[in-house]
Amino acid sequence: MSSNLFRKYIDLIKEAEMPPDQNAAPNLNTAVSQQELAKLYTKGKQLSFIKNTPVALVPFPSLQQIFGPEKAQEIARLAGAVDKTSYDEAYKNKGYVVFQWNSNENSPDIYIASPDAVSTKYTKFDGALPTDAKARSKIPSLVVLDKLGLDPGKVPFFVKKVPTEMISANQVGLAGKTIQTSWGEQTVQQGGFLVREPNGHIYTVAPDESGLPIGYINA
Repeated sequence: MSSNLFRKYIDLIKEAEMPPDQNAAPNLNTAVSQQELAKLYTKGKQLSFIKNTPVALVPFPSLQQIFGPEKAQEIARLAGAVDKTSYDEAYKNKGYVVFQWNSNENSPDIYIASPDAVSTKYTKFDGALPTDAKARSKIPSLVVLDKLGLDPGKVPFFVKKVPTEMISANQVGLAGKTIQTSWGEQTVQQGGFLVREPNGHIYTVAPDESGLPIGYINA
């Protein structure tokens, strides 16, 4: 074997033994893991937004009075079903039923929030709810109320007043890529955003026509 071929052979062996570059960009053909997302998230500039989507909140003890015994039992049965959460009677009787919609499963996502969570995170919604079908379909609470045959006019609506921190996906090179989340894979849209929840979980929110995260306004 010539000396040149021998050196090439040795170089190939060394490259195979080298550990992967920890700073290399994620493989375009694989979903970006939560571990990789956590590293990239720290490199982005924090942006604050407030969710502008009305949410229906009803005191649990008021369910029967508002909707009748049959519907009240159905709502109580659905509460916590998505996350397999069970609530004791004391918690339920002090809590607020939050009406949301799980678009991935096309099913209700109803849970019970504590009075403290409601008072610190929400403020009363004073605007008018949309009447056209397309606009209503973008408000999860209206979707689930319609699906369950419940009158939205009978319940109060709130909006979250606590800002949500995000970063621009473009800024950290994730636009157009696929990421792993706790509910499956998401495709990051061009101009999209990344949100990091208090538990560290990161997911993406697509931009609206104005370039803001869908359902949010600037804080």
